[in-house]
Amino acid sequence: MSRTPTVLLVLILIITFPFWIALAAVVFGLMIGIFGGIIGLIGGIFGGIMGLVGGIFGFHSWHMGWDWPDFHFNRYVFFALLIIAALAIKKRQDR
Repeated sequence: MSRTPTVLLVLILIITFPFWIALAAVVFGLMIGIFGGIIGLIGGIFGGIMGLVGGIFGFHSWHMGWDWPDFHFNRYVFFALLIIAALAIKKRQDR
């Protein structure tokens, strides 16, 4: 009679062994995913702060070696205005 609970416990552990491996893999993957997410969040915040500082002080595209005229606003505003002008001209021609 005393061997029955032990044998039953061993059988349950053998039958549910794949479940325990899967559970361990899920926990490991969750930990690695959360760690990677935190690293990505820190990198995103750092990049956002650097972009804000660069936007305030006017550091734009200097590292790419482009020899463009020096506008008082950055090139993103210039290209946005260029796209708006092109869309306005196209809309006027479509009438």
